[in-house]
Amino acid sequence: MANVEEVKVNLATSVAGSERAIVGIQAVAEQMDQSLALLRLTAVGSLHPAAAAAIASLQQARERLDEATQLTRAAMDSANQFRSLI
Repeated sequence: MANVEEVKVNLATSVAGSERAIVGIQAVAEQMDQSLALLRLTAVGSLHPAAAAAIASLQQARERLDEATQLTRAAMDSANQFRSLI
């Protein structure tokens, strides 16, 4: 069983990894925003269902990236809170 200091180090390492993950998610989100903007621009005036489906799917994926960021931040806050209590 790990001692208190080892637990604190592991929690800090986990939080640091989560911070790096958020940076990666934000980079992907920026690329998704660019792709979504280009797709919308390309599909202007098109009533084709495939274009609308592509935009809807990409928008949903982009929203899930935001959700992943929020959940990761919540996990980091909880881990930091736990670390401060022990």
